[in-house]
Amino acid sequence: MSRSRPTKFGFVAHDDPELVAQMSMVQAGGSGWINIEPVIDAEHQPPEPGPFAFFGGSTHKVPMITWMPGHVPTGRSPKPTTIGLQHATGPRLASRLRDLGHPLATGWKVTQDHPRRGLVAEVPADADNRTVIDWLLNSATVVCQVEMTGRWEAAVHAGLS
Repeated sequence: MSRSRPTKFGFVAHDDPELVAQMSMVQAGGSGWINIEPVIDAEHQPPEPGPFAFFGGSTHKVPMITWMPGHVPTGRSPKPTTIGLQHATGPRLASRLRDLGHPLATGWKVTQDHPRRGLVAEVPADADNRTVIDWLLNSATVVCQVEMTGRWEAAVHAGLS
């Protein structure tokens, strides 16, 4: 079986009804994930990384969010939701976000905080999707290194085709 092409759509508000509905659909399906990036006007797009970029730090001047819902397997303990934020702002992003007054919520657990691979955390499977996405979008706004439009684009990768 192969994966289907992602469903893409744009949105502005953090509590966009289509975004929240897509999150619920992926969650109910038991597999899939959603990637979200800010929309950047052409004149503010960062230059493409050069051929030796892999030697340096992160090239994600435009952050990318990943949200993969947890689930509750029958007869087992719940699997947490996994969230990710690729960025180009250097090490220890979780600490810097906390210092900026934007800490991870109580009960969220950082599993990776690396300058090239990004920040990854586990969120309880029963966490409110709107709270999680609000934190992710605000965090991406904080770390974006180019001018943003205020719009976002989501790519929903839901299940197998």
